[in-house]
Amino acid sequence: MRKIGFFCAVVSFTAVVHTAPSVTLIDGNPILRKPDPDFLYAADPAAEVYDGKVYLYCSRDVEGASGYSTMQDYMILESSDLKTWINHGVVLKPRTDRGFEYADGQMNAPDAAYKDGWYYFYFPYAKTHVGVAKSRSPVGPWETAVPDKICTIFDPTVFIDDDGQAYIYGSDNKKNIGERGRHMFGAKLKDNMLELDGGWVRLTEEPVSEAVHVFKRNRKYYFHARVDKDTKYWMADEPLPQFAKPMGVLAPDAPDAPNHASAVEFKGEWYFFYHRGDVNGGSYHCRSACFEKMTFRADGSIEPIVYSLGE
Repeated sequence: MRKIGFFCAVVSFTAVVHTAPSVTLIDGNPILRKPDPDFLYAADPAAEVYDGKVYLYCSRDVEGASGYSTMQDYMILESSDLKTWINHGVVLKPRTDRGFEYADGQMNAPDAAYKDGWYYFYFPYAKTHVGVAKSRSPVGPWETAVPDKICTIFDPTVFIDDDGQAYIYGSDNKKNIGERGRHMFGAKLKDNMLELDGGWVRLTEEPVSEAVHVFKRNRKYYFHARVDKDTKYWMADEPLPQFAKPMGVLAPDAPDAPNHASAVEFKGEWYFFYHRGDVNGGSYHCRSACFEKMTFRADGSIEPIVYSLGE
């Protein structure tokens, strides 16, 4: 590896079934390469582990984009070994798929969660409204789960605790919740995964920019988000703390991209997924998904991520 440094009625309509996925074998980052069949710019990777496989739920950057207004659909990558990746391509087009008529505007970073036999795909539209699709499969086909937004938050991410309680998180960037500013917020979800169960709780004293994500390890809750250029993280003993303890920088500024990351445990190791714009002829608005191993210290804190590329 070359190191380069630091409410809700359910409405059921089936979405469009897409073409057969392509397969790529990687040695280092990025996950998809420009010469690959059906190459797409995969941004904002939200990693989930289902049945021994990693799934990345990604937004898609349009080739040649000079801004984010062209973000309007979602794609999925899948791997059982983090070397061979299945590119399922674009699997959800809320602007055109039947049943999602309520969704329009810019569609940035999504997330997914599984509960009681259903996979739920949480996607933002009009930047801050959160829509939901559902499927019996982690890759679709997807059908609408709601007739309208379930809440308003920026960069939604969903976490299900060991007791089955689900939570949704994000920041109030672009849409203030309570006092003015940009902070990390979280709330409980009802068992149906489609409605808030109570109000929002502010989780950080410090302001955050965007890209909130949450995971749990050894009974400790980790919250990370982009703060200015860096990704910083906090720790707590509960999923909705007031306030989580700031721990410092988790990862430096992503190369030529505003960082957006997620973290999962897979086969006994922890991995940090992110995107960068300096590969595949990309840019700040044409990003590619990547990943690195995460290392935890004895006290539970995390060694800062070092970005790498394949040879």
